[in-house]
Amino acid sequence: MEALAVLAAFGSTGRVGPLYPGARLREVAAVCGMPWDIGRIKRNHRWPHLYSYGDVEFVVCRCRIVTSVTVQTWRETVELPGQAQSGEVITLSARLTFAQVVDALAAADCQWEQCKATQGHRALRTLPQRVDFTFVTDDGAEPMLHVAGTWSHDHDCISTATVAAAFSDDFPPEQSRNRPPLQVPGAGPQPWANRQA
Repeated sequence: MEALAVLAAFGSTGRVGPLYPGARLREVAAVCGMPWDIGRIKRNHRWPHLYSYGDVEFVVCRCRIVTSVTVQTWRETVELPGQAQSGEVITLSARLTFAQVVDALAAADCQWEQCKATQGHRALRTLPQRVDFTFVTDDGAEPMLHVAGTWSHDHDCISTATVAAAFSDDFPPEQSRNRPPLQVPGAGPQPWANRQA
């Protein structure tokens, strides 16, 4: 498996494995295991909530529907959910250029349109899935892929009372925010590690 092939498939299908806008969290967790709890989108509200499997981040609504999927590709490698066993994350090389992504999308017969360029960035959007690929243009000779992701999935969310009845087990349990700070060996202070949701 190569990161380029996974990202081209994401662009043409809107999916990264079992993750896609509209997927049900229980079904995703049955395949991939429990996701990593990144935290609340809004400090005082449990939902929507941000989760991840490696570098694949996704937002979940209170009705436990995935509303957006984003693959962070700005590092040398990218961690993606594995296919072999639940909870597995595989690491792939991920420094991809604009030309490589465009060629991979063409090979996947995926249509795309150029988005308006902004200072330091260039972007394209796949059609009809509307997956945005954003590239940084000030990181060398060629634009390098920084992130690929979908916008929010519109759906008719169920009422708070219906959510309480449907998820009386509070699935998935929210991780405690009173855990010790995350430390990366060899790295300096990491103020983001102590972020409170």
